[in-house]
Amino acid sequence: MSTNELPTTMPSIQRLLQRISSAEKSNQKEIRITIQEARELTTDLALLTSRLGTTVQEVHTMLRKIKQDSEELEVKFDGGDF
Repeated sequence: MSTNELPTTMPSIQRLLQRISSAEKSNQKEIRITIQEARELTTDLALLTSRLGTTVQEVHTMLRKIKQDSEELEVKFDGGDF
């Protein structure tokens, strides 16, 4: 799967967030996940991290281009009717 084609939802992350929320509401001191849940979470986090890295690079490239374009000034002189 390409990092540009990330799903809009990541069930493993949503499940973890729900578990954390439930644990907080019931004052639990810990949560446990299965090794399969951990694998799925690791995969989703790796995809997100990869996409984030790509996005940060794209932003830096755009900022450099904007800065370069704003520093370049084009001046044209027109001699008029001489």
